[in-house]
Amino acid sequence: MRPLKKTELFNYSIGDLGINCNFQLIGFFLAYFYTDVFGISAAYVAGLFLVARIWDAVNDPIMGYIADHSRSRWGRFRPYVFFGAVPLNLLLVACYFTPDASTGTKVVYAYVTYILHSMVFTAVGLGYSSITAVITQDQQERALISSMRMFFAVVVAMSLVGIGTRPFVALFESEASGFFWLAVLYAVGSSALLIFAGVKSKERVEEPPQKYHLKDMIGIVLKNDALLVLSLAMFCNTCVWVVSNAVGLYYFKYVLGDADLQSVFFRWMLPANLIGIVLTPILTARFGKRPIFMLGSLIVVFVSVIRHFVPADAFGLFVGLSMVASSAMMFCSVCQWGMVPDTVEYGHWKNGVRSDAVPFAFFTFTMKCGMALGGAMAAMVMSLTGYVANTELSDSAYTAITWLFNIVPAGFSLACFFSLIFYKLTREKFTQIVTELQARES
Repeated sequence: MRPLKKTELFNYSIGDLGINCNFQLIGFFLAYFYTDVFGISAAYVAGLFLVARIWDAVNDPIMGYIADHSRSRWGRFRPYVFFGAVPLNLLLVACYFTPDASTGTKVVYAYVTYILHSMVFTAVGLGYSSITAVITQDQQERALISSMRMFFAVVVAMSLVGIGTRPFVALFESEASGFFWLAVLYAVGSSALLIFAGVKSKERVEEPPQKYHLKDMIGIVLKNDALLVLSLAMFCNTCVWVVSNAVGLYYFKYVLGDADLQSVFFRWMLPANLIGIVLTPILTARFGKRPIFMLGSLIVVFVSVIRHFVPADAFGLFVGLSMVASSAMMFCSVCQWGMVPDTVEYGHWKNGVRSDAVPFAFFTFTMKCGMALGGAMAAMVMSLTGYVANTELSDSAYTAITWLFNIVPAGFSLACFFSLIFYKLTREKFTQIVTELQARES
């Protein structure tokens, strides 16, 4: 198979900017929006996040099965991207709309819009990510694709969402109006980018249709030990950034005393993330993806613990340590998304059945579980420690926010490191597997 052209890499990878204009606005600000703007309690938010993920346990595997059995003149996965873009982003706008209603009605509205958003996000995100497995079988090309995706997903999208949100919202008379029109703006851009990526990407790996039934998915997942270990690492790594992001705006608003410092903070994270993304493919080409993933996890552990003891008035030191951790997190993010396509061939080799979508569906499901646990944990701990929106923090709520921002993510990152010890799909093993699969088909 010929190497991918630079234009092909770009056309596919820029879709992650579309995904993350939507995803990061939800991830960074929805919990804060629900409690401090929309007007429901942190306990309701925790319950919502948990219920949504319980439903995902049913929805995500079914979506993987449907995607694997889809056939169209546009391919198996691309239609979910360009046809799903507009519905996904209409639901983003709905999530950030504040109805003039009672608290009970608002809770119902939040449940309906957020869970529907999550379901459509599964279809679009799964379709988009699954293209990675059918665009190339070269490990280093997959690492390069993952790096480019992270550039658009984290560097560009984080710049827009992290740096631009507070200044944009401040232009409006109320935070409710500001968040709503920001969601509209991102929805338009996200839809255009996803449609472009879906239309321009090509599914180049041709595999004969695999016939399996819904009940077979349990075996497809459980017999793929590489996928299970990688998914556990993904779960832990997701909890690292979800927990800290969930309380991030609270940390700047209540601990550091200025919510607008979050925009300043993200301006410094931009070059840090870029450094991590540029370094990752260089390091993985020399040492492999698993060792660099583990290195990034350890760095996050040590830096997060040290940052916890930095005084609130030492903002420069706080930012400097955060930049180191943010670069290391890029090692983890790039590697994990570069490794999951390899588990497709591994599962095919081990089980005799090729499923491109089910591994991605399970991987995405574990990411959502991490998001659920992280988001629900943060909301529930704040509720139990007496957090009340827009008032002075109690000592217990203050302690909870500082621990959730630093120590808890460090613990999850340490768990991620230890889980990767059991990942045995090395570069040499993968090359052997691809060769054997090609020999079977010849």
